Amino acid sequence: MQTIGGAVMSLDIVARKLRALGVIAGAGALAWMSAVSPVLAADIPVAPAYKAPVPAPVQNWYGFFIGVSGGYAWGRNAVETTAVPPFTPFLGGTSAFDTWAANPSGGLAGLQWGSNWQFNRVVLGTIGDIYWSDIKASEIKGATFGGLPGTSTVDQHLKWFGTTRVRGGVLVSDNLLLYASGGLASGRGESTVTSQGAGCAIVVCPFGTASKNMWGWAAGGGVEYLSGPWSARVEYLHYDLGTLNYAVAPPAPVFFNSSVRMSGDMVLGTISYKFNWTILGLITGSDRL
Repeated sequence: MQTIGGAVMSLDIVARKLRALGVIAGAGALAWMSAVSPVLAADIPVAPAYKAPVPAPVQNWYGFFIGVSGGYAWGRNAVETTAVPPFTPFLGGTSAFDTWAANPSGGLAGLQWGSNWQFNRVVLGTIGDIYWSDIKASEIKGATFGGLPGTSTVDQHLKWFGTTRVRGGVLVSDNLLLYASGGLASGRGESTVTSQGAGCAIVVCPFGTASKNMWGWAAGGGVEYLSGPWSARVEYLHYDLGTLNYAVAPPAPVFFNSSVRMSGDMVLGTISYKFNWTILGLITGSDRL
């Protein structure tokens, strides 16, 4: 019995020692994990903090703009001649030379400026422009003066052109505007009749000229794209400056009268820069340079 009791006591001692070793091992494992956890944490990738996307700025159309502009124009009108009784046209017949130098055309180049005011999706404003113009047509035809052959030349020319218009449009997107415009138009119209030939030494050959600043109207529409302060636009205009009249072979006798209507159509392209102020805003003090 003593041997059995001794064995039981020995087993109990062994169990206590094993439990003590387990506690020591557990404490050691905790200490090791505490030591290596910063190193392990440094190796684990950390997801970046989420940031909401910044919305793109809405384009502001308000402001004064100025830029370079150019285009092409064409018309359908001719220089028309009407005989003054009792004379018949000295240009070779009674009807062959009733119309001259039809369908003028040519280029334009100049400046364009104006202001915009934005009201939500609606843009209202003004446009002013001035162009050097080469819209012209010329025609030479044979004629008879004093029974001798010669030639007569008739031309028409719009030498400069400008407008002062109001415009209004709707924003298709923050950067794209569709608009219509209309207002006053002006320009310098010229027309000339000249004659050459041996017969001009015998009779007074037809001649006449006129040059005048003319006023009328212009209207059309266009599309404009604005990005920051820079914009590009393309527009169509119809213009009508009225009729230029003059007599041929003045002061006497007047062989016939000439007239030409200065009107037509044009397509213009403009690149401009916009400032964040208007002239009206500067005057009223609501804007600063």
